[in-house]
Amino acid sequence: MKIAIIGAGFGALAAAFDLSKSLDDEIEIIDPGSSAGGLAAGFEQEHWDWSLEEHYHHAFDTDKALKKFLEDLDLRQQLVYKRVKSSTLYHGKMHQIDSPISLLKFKEISLWSRIRTGAVLAFLKILPNGIVLENFKAGQFLRATMGQESWRVIWEPLFVSKFGRFSEEVNLSWFWARVNPRTAALGYFEGGWKHLADLIVKKLQKAGVKVSLSSQVLKITKVADGFMLNIKQNDQEINRSYDLVISTLSSPVFAKLIDLPELKKEKLLGLGAMTMLLRLKKKLLKDGTYWLNVNEKNWPFVAIVEHDNYISSAHYGGESLVYLGRYLPSTDREYQKTSAELLADYRPFLQKIDPDFDQNLIEAKLYKAPFAQPISFVGQSKFLPSFKTSLPGLYWVCMQHVYPFDRGINHAIAKARQLVKHVRIDTSSS
Repeated sequence: MKIAIIGAGFGALAAAFDLSKSLDDEIEIIDPGSSAGGLAAGFEQEHWDWSLEEHYHHAFDTDKALKKFLEDLDLRQQLVYKRVKSSTLYHGKMHQIDSPISLLKFKEISLWSRIRTGAVLAFLKILPNGIVLENFKAGQFLRATMGQESWRVIWEPLFVSKFGRFSEEVNLSWFWARVNPRTAALGYFEGGWKHLADLIVKKLQKAGVKVSLSSQVLKITKVADGFMLNIKQNDQEINRSYDLVISTLSSPVFAKLIDLPELKKEKLLGLGAMTMLLRLKKKLLKDGTYWLNVNEKNWPFVAIVEHDNYISSAHYGGESLVYLGRYLPSTDREYQKTSAELLADYRPFLQKIDPDFDQNLIEAKLYKAPFAQPISFVGQSKFLPSFKTSLPGLYWVCMQHVYPFDRGINHAIAKARQLVKHVRIDTSSS
């Protein structure tokens, strides 16, 4: 059987790994990128000995699917964990809020609000399945349980910055998924996530999987005995036939390749990610904070992530590497801005953190992902896509399948390996 997997993210790599265990199948991964990894794709600089992601990535200690996959690849020992510091920028000051003790010390809200907030977070941490919460709106629940003060200071700025006009529509299951699996220690693959993707590609190729990078699928056509893929490769368009196709694309991208009714569901909405990476001579966050939530009004980004407060700058030629995270619709005028235009917008805010920012700046790089943040509405499970599309032999798994989680290497791997089990059952019975 000839199988095409569209996309080369970690979900696609995991699916190809499991499918490659059958000697009867010819498997091909097709992706327009120059390297595998999907949203965790990375790059290197000449004087670095580790790669770096275009969009910030880390793992939690609770990421069982990732750990199991790495064990199957004999790469588990290269996933290392380190405790990091997370803080919140509020009224011009950075406040560490990453544990029950640090929350109790956060005096920008009353002691009663701190206690209520901690109690609700503790409840969400011990609740084993957050799907039961999906009929509640997160904002309404947090105001009712944690109180208006906690909502106004801690949560509302993040919801508004991240979801914009959808901030009051996000369900409580999504919030549970942001709290429940989180651990103080974060995991990172030695050499970078790109290094991991490259190692997996080599293992797949050794197992006989064909990996076609810099190749873009333009169209999927159902034919009598399978599917025809129109592929752009080396500036030429070619057609290849396959018996079975697995798409790992988000619904807006998938919909450009084939007309399917399930791709038109109005609740399958999402936002794009716009990440600016700053290469600096010196640290921006000098107190050791890795993750900084920006809870200031009218700031143009929602998070500042200083990678070298997590992974040593020695791997990056001594450079400090800072991500500025932002979410917005890919159709938004702000999303169309260039790196230079955004840096001009961001500069006054960065100078509030470090007056010497301009002297420390080496380079600003801008990376965009048109679909990176699914929106979880009330009752979202009723709108979720299935692995099987309306066309037999065409399967689908992407970040929109990992609900109530929104994305992540761990969840992509878990769902992709689950999909392969469905494919095996279907093909063995046909």
